[in-house]
Amino acid sequence: MLLLSACRLPAGSAPPPARDAHRLPIHRVAGPAGRVDSGFSSTLRAADPARRFTAIVDLTEQLDLRELVGGRRGAALSKAARRAAVISGLEQVADRQQQRLRPLTDRLLAEGSLNYVRPVAIVNRLIVEGTASGLLALAADREVAAVLPDWTSEPGTSRGEAVGSGEPAPLGDTFRSWAIDAMRADRLWARGLDGKGVVVAAIDTGAFESHEQLRGRRLPESRGWFDPVEGSSEGADGHGHGTSVLSQAVGGNPGGRLVGIAPGARWAAALGNWKNYYSRSRMTLAADWVLRVARPDVVVNAWSHDEGECSEFDRAFIDAWKAAGIFVVYPAGNAGPNPSTGESPAQLAGIFPDGGPVFSVAALAPSGVVHALSSRGPSRCGSSGFPTLAAPGADLPYAATAGPRAYLRGQGTSLSAGLVGGAAALLLQADPELPPEALERILVRSARDVPPAGRDDAAGAGSLDLEAALALVLAEAGP
Repeated sequence: MLLLSACRLPAGSAPPPARDAHRLPIHRVAGPAGRVDSGFSSTLRAADPARRFTAIVDLTEQLDLRELVGGRRGAALSKAARRAAVISGLEQVADRQQQRLRPLTDRLLAEGSLNYVRPVAIVNRLIVEGTASGLLALAADREVAAVLPDWTSEPGTSRGEAVGSGEPAPLGDTFRSWAIDAMRADRLWARGLDGKGVVVAAIDTGAFESHEQLRGRRLPESRGWFDPVEGSSEGADGHGHGTSVLSQAVGGNPGGRLVGIAPGARWAAALGNWKNYYSRSRMTLAADWVLRVARPDVVVNAWSHDEGECSEFDRAFIDAWKAAGIFVVYPAGNAGPNPSTGESPAQLAGIFPDGGPVFSVAALAPSGVVHALSSRGPSRCGSSGFPTLAAPGADLPYAATAGPRAYLRGQGTSLSAGLVGGAAALLLQADPELPPEALERILVRSARDVPPAGRDDAAGAGSLDLEAALALVLAEAGP
């Protein structure tokens, strides 16, 4: 039996500065130690002794990110220093308490009550597989705050999916996405801004890295691709959704086939939504990898789930990414046109650093109106700004997985989120030190109004305008 180690920083990366773990700000999870999700507890106690379960084991000590790098503390740090402080702090807190639990997990592994233990640090958490007796033994330890089942959307239908025609689109040898002109990305290209030096990551169904839109720009080795299902080393996509979204963000636009907003950016991808099914365990592993191994500037999360309209499970990932200086974007969802049709986690509130909303994107039709499928606010989860803004999301050409030069046309807020991820890359090339909360504010302030006048629950602040956003970025950066 083997205790699997947590993700490690890739070779050649600078180690974060050392800090006494006992002096880090800790949030101790309230509630009795050893709490098992009530329904899961009943299942475990009635289970066949030989049956194996995958579970999420959260420990009692969690890093207080707002105390560590919130407010003036974070503002005084460079982006690199802020990221190092967050990653180092999370790793130290997790390592310290997980080591205290190690004698128990070693014993349970040795006796066969656990099959594996996968520690992560983005949350002080273990992903484990084992028998009911093994999980209950873990739950009884005073270091353990909660034991949760590995909820998954399989075999249901995962939402947030780009809707394609299913047939090769009559695009011809050359074509140009209308999103490029609508967002005024070409104005930034003319100024030499194409995303060079910026890394965009995606958690999705994978990435077909042999496609001409993505080929040759993946980050090398373990930084560029993470497969928690089969452990493959080459980016693949058995579903197609991830490839479609990533091509909107960073498509290289070869041969006059213009799809991507940031053709000069590098990319990384995690197979977090295997076959477009969400699971708590895969998403935890993918989120941890994004933070500590890929270390991108932008992360596009073109997924949602129906575990609960206001499920809090993913909040900790968003907080950690943003605390580390990563711009995070989600699609609003494809459940419109009725009001209050947002999906989780896009409609959550209370996000780092000041309790604001998740940055979420609605879909626009080529006519400039909000597409009928695009989810509407108001949020059912207390967010005062859902959706955040809108971007093109219909009749868009995208890279398909049928071959290295295969394309389809599609619609959906997932494609809109990919476009916004590429837009963020262009602006971060202009000002690499721009923190995510400032970038969010600039994108909202510079958005073009979509009728009716003013902010509304369909288009949020309006249509993303890259030229206006760049003007604000340069004005704030100063001479």
